[in-house]
Amino acid sequence: MNQMPLDFGDDKNGRGRRNESYASRHRLFFALCPSDAIEQQAAAIADDYRRAFSLSGRPRLTTLHVSIIWVGDYPKLPEDAVFAARQAGATVESAPIAITFDRTMSFRREGKARPLVLCGEGGRKALTRLHVQLGVGMHNAGLRHNIRRDFTPHMTLLYDRKTVPPTSLDTPVSWTASEFLLIHSVLGKTEYRIIDRWPLLG
Repeated sequence: MNQMPLDFGDDKNGRGRRNESYASRHRLFFALCPSDAIEQQAAAIADDYRRAFSLSGRPRLTTLHVSIIWVGDYPKLPEDAVFAARQAGATVESAPIAITFDRTMSFRREGKARPLVLCGEGGRKALTRLHVQLGVGMHNAGLRHNIRRDFTPHMTLLYDRKTVPPTSLDTPVSWTASEFLLIHSVLGKTEYRIIDRWPLLG
């Protein structure tokens, strides 16, 4: 169960570099974002776990999302990569996705703070199809496809050095995603910029 999270810091398309400082790395990725009500529910869960396990990590409540696929990390965000990613996003055909995260767990990251995440099987097949569709679209647009066999949909609540054991939630976190987003973030900062968005219409 202790699977690795999507490590969007890997150099998978020859442009991003692991040894660049966070301050100089611009990240481009596709994601789903929860509603305000789900953010509040996630905030309550994060607070409960911080108290129960004496965690020091700060909740990532201003940037909650479900990552679908990583496009790349760059010293400066290149216009050609943004254009190609937009082309890939426009190829997707998917109905709204009903997501249910019914458990929490810590992912392993050797030598680094571990993500405490919400995860579950509800919506996993549809999210995996979206992951693959975007990967194929990226490949056709001239980007690396970045499709992962170990794709594990999750929402990261916080990072902490302590490991939290897998736990089932009394009240699952559930919502229906009606759109997906292309997001630009600067690593080390807690601000995301939505570059584009597409409805999930079926």
